[in-house]
Amino acid sequence: MPRRLPPLLLLLLSLAGCAFVTPRFPQNVQVDFAREDMRKLTTRTLELYYPARLRPSALRIAARLEDCVERLRSLPRKPGSQERVLVYLTGADFNNAYVNPDYSSIPQQMVMPAHMSLELFNLLGFGPSELGEVGCHESVHYVQLEQTHGIWWLVNTITGGLFQPNSLTESWFLEGLATYYEGRLGKSQGRPHSPLWRGFFESASQSLDGQFHPGYLSPQHRRMDPLGGNYLTGSYFIQWLVERYGEERLWKLVEVQGGTIIPPIALTLRFSNVYGRTIGSLFEEFTWSLARNQQQRVRPATQQVLAPNVGYFARLAASPDGALATVDAGRERVPHLTVRERDGSVRFSHSLTQFLPGRRWISTFPTVMSGLSFTADGSFLFLMAADIDSLGSYLSRVWQVNARTGEIIKTWEGLEGMGGSITPDGQAYVFVHVEGDTANLHRLELSTGARVPLTRFEGHSSLGPPSVAADGRVVFPQMTEQGWNLALLETDGTVRALTQDAHFNYSPRWVDANRIVFQREYEGRWQAHVLDLTGGEPVRITDAPHLVMDVAPAGDAEVVFLNRDNFDFSLDRAPIAPVAPTEALAQAPSPAPEPAEATSKASAPYQGHTLDILTDKPYSPMEHFFLPELRAPYFYALPDPDNGNRPIFYGGLALAGQDRLGFHQYALLAQMDSQLKDPSVSFSYATALTAPWYTSLTVARLVQDGRRDLQASLSTSREFWTTPVSFNLLALRRDYYATDTRPAARTMLLGPEASISYFAGESTSYGGTQRGVGLSLGAGVYPLAFDNANPFADLRAEATAFLPGLPLLLRDNLQLTAIARFLPNAPEGLLQVGGIQAGTALTFREGPEDSRSLPLRLQPGISFSEYLRGYEDYALSARSVLLAQARYRYRVIIDYGWTSFFWLLPSFFISQVELEAFASWARTDLRDNHRAVGGALYLRTTFGQAVPLSLFYQYARRFDDGLGDLHLVGFAL
Repeated sequence: MPRRLPPLLLLLLSLAGCAFVTPRFPQNVQVDFAREDMRKLTTRTLELYYPARLRPSALRIAARLEDCVERLRSLPRKPGSQERVLVYLTGADFNNAYVNPDYSSIPQQMVMPAHMSLELFNLLGFGPSELGEVGCHESVHYVQLEQTHGIWWLVNTITGGLFQPNSLTESWFLEGLATYYEGRLGKSQGRPHSPLWRGFFESASQSLDGQFHPGYLSPQHRRMDPLGGNYLTGSYFIQWLVERYGEERLWKLVEVQGGTIIPPIALTLRFSNVYGRTIGSLFEEFTWSLARNQQQRVRPATQQVLAPNVGYFARLAASPDGALATVDAGRERVPHLTVRERDGSVRFSHSLTQFLPGRRWISTFPTVMSGLSFTADGSFLFLMAADIDSLGSYLSRVWQVNARTGEIIKTWEGLEGMGGSITPDGQAYVFVHVEGDTANLHRLELSTGARVPLTRFEGHSSLGPPSVAADGRVVFPQMTEQGWNLALLETDGTVRALTQDAHFNYSPRWVDANRIVFQREYEGRWQAHVLDLTGGEPVRITDAPHLVMDVAPAGDAEVVFLNRDNFDFSLDRAPIAPVAPTEALAQAPSPAPEPAEATSKASAPYQGHTLDILTDKPYSPMEHFFLPELRAPYFYALPDPDNGNRPIFYGGLALAGQDRLGFHQYALLAQMDSQLKDPSVSFSYATALTAPWYTSLTVARLVQDGRRDLQASLSTSREFWTTPVSFNLLALRRDYYATDTRPAARTMLLGPEASISYFAGESTSYGGTQRGVGLSLGAGVYPLAFDNANPFADLRAEATAFLPGLPLLLRDNLQLTAIARFLPNAPEGLLQVGGIQAGTALTFREGPEDSRSLPLRLQPGISFSEYLRGYEDYALSARSVLLAQARYRYRVIIDYGWTSFFWLLPSFFISQVELEAFASWARTDLRDNHRAVGGALYLRTTFGQAVPLSLFYQYARRFDDGLGDLHLVGFAL
C-alpha cells in the first residue's frame, strides 16, 4: 500500500546503522557470566541461562516465571509469538530486572538477579528473594512486546528481528500495565498490595483533590519521585481502565499497537479506536472519579508534628535518649543525615557525599539505606548502606556514626543484604544476609568483623530488617504465604510466628521486654500497632491520614514515625494508646483471606507450578553464534541530485550475530550504489571474554563521492566504580581522488589513545547538581601522521566544579570548567576551537565570516576540536588552547504535560524553563585571547516520555576577533 512506502523507505535507509556490536549485558552481569560455570535450562516455555551454583534458586524462580508467562499468554488476545522466553539469571547483585525489546543485533531477552538487597523492594510488597514475583512484572513486558503483527512481523521475520512496535508505547502504559498485573497473577504480592504504594498515591491524590493532569503519568514529573509517575499513576490509571472498560480492551490496544506502522504516531487515536475515547478524555474521566471518591483525611489531634518536611523520601530511627535520626532527600535538598533532639530541633545535619577520588562510598540516597539503629546510650548510630563496587554491582556496608557530631567513625565492608539492628550491648550488628534466593539473619561482630549465622533457613526465604531485645531475642519480618508477617527468634535458636495473617506486618521495634511496635495494614493503610508478646492481639495506636513508616518507640509512652503528607514526609509522634476501645481495634491473626474471584484465568489463585524440564546442560560457548540475529538485505532508489531524471540505486546486506551470552559478537555491512559502483564494507568483532573489559576490533573500507577511507580500530573499555576508562589503537587512511581542480591526495593517522573520566556530585531534582567535582584526562600519540612521518601527540585535561547558586534560591547552580589541550608537534592550525554548535540552530551574527579551512592532507577522518561557548559560529585554528568557562543556571519548574501533541504526535511534557548567564575565555597558542559573555533561555521538554527536546535562544557578546553579537535560535535533542 502507498501509505506504507515512507516508513519502509526509512527502514531501508536505517539498515546501514543497524549492524553493530555493543555490550549485551551490563558490565557486572557480563563479568558474572564470564567467570561462572554457566548452564542452559530448557522448559516448555523458557530458555534460561544461569550460573551452575544457583541451580536450586534458578529452578524455583523459573517455576514461578513460567507460570506467569503461561497465565499471560492465556489472556484473550491475538495470538503472538509462542517462542520460548529468553531469560538470563545472574548472581551479580544489581537490584534491577529488565526486558530488552528485539532490536537489530540483540534479541528480545529478560535479565534478572537471583535476589535483591535493597529494603525498598520489601516496602513495595516484594522481598529480597521474591524474584519469581519480580519476574511476573517482567513477563508482562515480554508478552506485550511479543504482540507484533502486520508489516513489522514480516520485516522481523525476514531480518531476524529489527523492531517491536509495542516498545514505543508510552512508558506509563508499559510500566502501568506490568505493575497492575504483577499483583494479579495468582498471588497478592507486589506494588498493588503495598501500603507504601497506596499511601504515596492516596496522599498525592488528596493534595490535588484528585485533579491530576496528564503530566503526572510521566517519569519526568518530579513530584512523583522516587516511585515514578509512569509506574505509580500509570498503574492506578490502568486499574481504572480495567474496572471501567474491562481487561480485554487492554490487550486489544496492545494488538492494535503491535500492527501499527509508525507506533509513536497517533497513539491517542488508537485508544479512541479501542475505547471510543482519546487518552486525554479517558484520563480526565479517571481524575473525575478520583475527585468524586476522594476521602479527606486529616491528622488526629493526638498526632503531633515534630518536623513538617523531611523530604520526599527518608529513613528514621529513634534513640532511647530521645534523639531522632533521619537520612532524607528533598527536591531542593541533597541527601543528608540529620539528628534531632526529642522536641524536633536539629542537633546536626550533614551531607553524606564524598567528592574526591579515593572516596569511601558513592551512594548516599535514602532508598539505599536500611537498619538505622542507635546504641542503648544514644552515643552511636548504626546503619547499613548499599553501594556500588568496582564492577558496578551492589555491596553493603555497615556505618558507625557519632550521634553527637555526625562523624562517620568506621565502616564494615563486603556484606550482602540489608540492615539491621545494633545489639543493646553495642558489640554486634544483626542484619539480613542474602545468598541466592535464601535470606538469613547474621550477626556481625564489630570487634573482629566475624559473621555468625543466627538462622539457617534453606531454600526460598525472604526476611526484613530485625530488631534485637536486651535479652538477645530478635524480632523480624518474614515473608509467608499470606505476605509479610512477624517472627521471633528465641535465645535458644527456635523461631516462632507472632502474626499469621495478610495485614503486611513489618518494621518491628522493641518498646520494652514484652512489647513491640510495628507497621500493620489497617483499611489498606499502614498504621502503627503494638503487640504484647505475653498474649493478646495487635492493637492500633495511630490513625495517620495515609501512611506510617519506620515507626519507632520514643520511650515507653510515645512513638515517632514518618507520616506521608502531600508529596513529602513529615516527622510525627503519637502516644502509645489505642485510638479506640481495644476490642474494636484488634485484628486477630487469621489465615489468608479467601482469594477474590478470579476475573480471568491469569488471576486464578496460584497453586504451585511444576517445571517440565526438557534439557539442563552446560552452556556451549558458541551457541547461536553462526545464526545471525540480524540478516537484512536491502535495496532502494533515490533521485540523482545532479540529474533528476535518473535514479540512483542502493543495495546492501547487514549481518550481525553473537553467542547467547555475548562472549563473541560480530557485525558485517556491505553496500554499493549504481553511481559509485565501488563497494563499502565494514566488519566488527567484539568479545566479552575479557570482562570486565569489553574489547572490539573494527575494520572498514568506505567509499564516498570523491574519496575512499580505510579504517581500523582496536579498543577496550570498562568502568571502575562509576569511572569509565578506555584504550584505543586507531589506524586511518583516506585517499582523495583527483578532480579537475586538484590532484589526488592521501592522508593517514596511526596511534594509540587513552581516556579516563571521573565525576562525583550531589544533586537535587529541582536544582540540578549542587556540588560536584569532575576530572578527565585524555591522550593520544600518533607516530604516523598525515602525509609524512612526523609524529605528534594530543594531550587533554579537564576539571569541572559545581557549586550551589545564590542563597535561598535552591533551584540554581554554578558550573566552572577549565580545559587545557595541547597538540605538541602537530601541524599548524590542526586544533579547531569553536565553530561547534550544541544542537541545530539558526544563526544571526555580526562580523567576519568563518575562514578556517583545513588542507585535505589534515583530514584523515577524525577531527581535533574544542567547544567554545559564544563562538558557535566561528572556528579558530591553533595547536594549543586554555579554556575557562562559567555558567550560572536558574530553573523555573513547570512539570506539566499532555497525553498527545495535536492528537497525532505522542505525549508532550514541559519540565522547566532555564535561565542562563555565561562567560567564556580561550587563549590559543598561549598568545591570543578570545572572550565572550552572554545569556540563554532554554525550554526543556520531552516527547513520548522518552525523547528530550530543548528549544533555546542564546545571545553572546564577543570582545575579540572583530566579531560582533551572536544570536542563536534552535533546538537540541
